[in-house]
Amino acid sequence: MVYNWPHKDVHVICVTDGSRILGLGDLGANGMGIPIGKLSLYCAAGGIAPHRVLPVVLDVGTDNLELRNDPLYLGLQQPRLVGKPYFELVEEFMQAVRHRWPNVLVQFEDFSSDKAQDLLNKYRDTHLSFNDDIQGTGATTLAGLMSALRAKGDPVDALGEQRIVIAGAGSAGIGVAQVLQQAMVEQGKTEEEARSTFFIVDQKGLL
Repeated sequence: MVYNWPHKDVHVICVTDGSRILGLGDLGANGMGIPIGKLSLYCAAGGIAPHRVLPVVLDVGTDNLELRNDPLYLGLQQPRLVGKPYFELVEEFMQAVRHRWPNVLVQFEDFSSDKAQDLLNKYRDTHLSFNDDIQGTGATTLAGLMSALRAKGDPVDALGEQRIVIAGAGSAGIGVAQVLQQAMVEQGKTEEEARSTFFIVDQKGLL
């Protein structure tokens, strides 16, 4: 199926399964706007030619009953694929794009928390890939906090002396925590010391 795409020199693929689109939840195939939008940034800000990017939505169904019952919904009107069949489908996709474009960067975008980290762990060492929600948000937050430390006159290696409150335990929130913890460890804290600085809350309070 990847050979249906007419361009032979794809540099970046942004892929989602539509399971956690922004704060809107499961949008199924309607999540296609997110990969298109993200790749527009690669083109406008990164200078990558538009014919060298490819937006993809893996339509594995949706658990959004409103969409499933909508006769105008363009995606599969069936419950989401889960478990082994789901991961086999993603594996087939990853192998296919790597076979056609061996050096392509695959950006995982807006996968739900129950799958995002597993997919990142599986492919990060074998494919040129990253998860924007986990790694991109974490790196941006780390840069912001280091700038904030400088602004208040503290050294950047004082990160481990702060108290970090994270609202929400989704893939982005946990990704931020992981990146900040890694930075603290690199600055000399033990993993236990670094973990003790974090407080994660959701709508029900402290987790």
